[in-house]
Amino acid sequence: KKLLTLFSYCVMLSSFAFAQKLEVTYQEVTNVNIDEFKNSAKVEVNGSSSTIPKEVYDNMIKSMQEPKEYLLKIYDNETNYKKVEKIDNQQTNGMKISVSFGGSGNDLYKNMTTKEYSRSVNLMNKSYVIKDQLTNYNWILSRETKKFNGFDVKKATATVDSTKIITAWYAPSIAVKDGPGMYNGLPGLILELEIKDSKNKSIESIKINAIEVKEVPTMKPFDQPKEKNVISEKEYKDLLKKQSENFKQM
Repeated sequence: KKLLTLFSYCVMLSSFAFAQKLEVTYQEVTNVNIDEFKNSAKVEVNGSSSTIPKEVYDNMIKSMQEPKEYLLKIYDNETNYKKVEKIDNQQTNGMKISVSFGGSGNDLYKNMTTKEYSRSVNLMNKSYVIKDQLTNYNWILSRETKKFNGFDVKKATATVDSTKIITAWYAPSIAVKDGPGMYNGLPGLILELEIKDSKNKSIESIKINAIEVKEVPTMKPFDQPKEKNVISEKEYKDLLKKQSENFKQM
């Protein structure tokens, strides 16, 4: 009887690990070095340097420092990461600028089995679907542990391009090798993340923390972007560069 009970418990844990339907709400906060950002906030006009108008500059700083919420939906080995849009009742004159650095695009679909991701973008009045392989981070696992929102989490770090240091805290009890944005590959769901990049002196750090984790048994499978005008991440960056050059000429 004890063996049967133990077996049933193991089956329950196994089914929870491999058939999870969860929603995780993350909050992203960007810490801006205002002095450094002010020095870099210049544009080239007809070969000469010009400072960005104060109203535009102030709006950019406000947008960057404003906390942003994202929702990660988990359906078995597939996930969807999307920004939570909120109604802005403030009356503003002129343009409103939204700036985000921690996430990797809105409506990001990831398949943790095939290690692929896809997301829809609009560029130069044309819609594209970016489809590529997930980044393979060289995580260094630490023995350091702590409690985070009731979960036992472990620390891991990774370095990208020798300048970007990523510190993650993941929960082994949630057997999902994913996290916010493009960050993935740890033996448990990433609940807390800090990104520091010495190359970008305007941004001191980006922190992304899970503020809610809940089960959603009624969750339905995700609708993947229609594969029309499919491009790779490199091709997308080349198009961005081309658009930037056209903008400078204008």
